[in-house]
Parts: sequence; C-alpha cells; structure tokens
Amino acid sequence: MSKGIVLLGIMLAFLLTSCASNPAAVPKAFEGSSKIFKVNINGTVEVKENNLKDQPMHWIFIHCAHWSGCYMRCQGPAKTCNSIAKKSGLKISHTLTSK
Repeated sequence: MSKGIVLLGIMLAFLLTSCASNPAAVPKAFEGSSKIFKVNINGTVEVKENNLKDQPMHWIFIHCAHWSGCYMRCQGPAKTCNSIAKKSGLKISHTLTSK
C-alpha cells in the first residue's frame, strides 16, 4: 500500500514539474503593439486600459511543439486578447476565462 502511494506521489511530482517548466507564450511585437498591450514581469499580457482590476484573465491555449501544450495568459477584453495572439502569429486552440 505505501509503495503505491510513493509511486503515485513520484508520478504526480513529475507531472507537475514538467508542466511548470513550460512558460507562458509571449506574443511577438507587431506594428502598433506597444499602444495595445504590455507584458508584465510575470509574463502576463496586459491590455492597456484604464482599470485592469475589473478585467478577467484569459488563458489562450495555442498550438506548439511542447507535449503539454502552450498558452498565453492575457488580462483584458477577450476579443482584444485573441486579436493580439492572432496578430503575433500564434495559432489559437481554445480560450479559457477566469475572473
């Protein structure tokens, strides 16, 4: 019984560390991008608006070569976040939103 728990713990630790090593995707700069968004120290894309505290966080999952997938974290309107990803050349898989 205890060997099974230890094995499960090792597998869970491996999974969590492998996913944590995959950083968020950062969009490439394009013409006019500095007026639309900035990337903070945590790698979150922040849409330049007056009040970001009221804006939801979006996890835009994109196609990439990493086995566990890649994402772009963005705070602001969903339409603007998706537009930033597309203009940066990122191929969007799906988007999740949290408040």
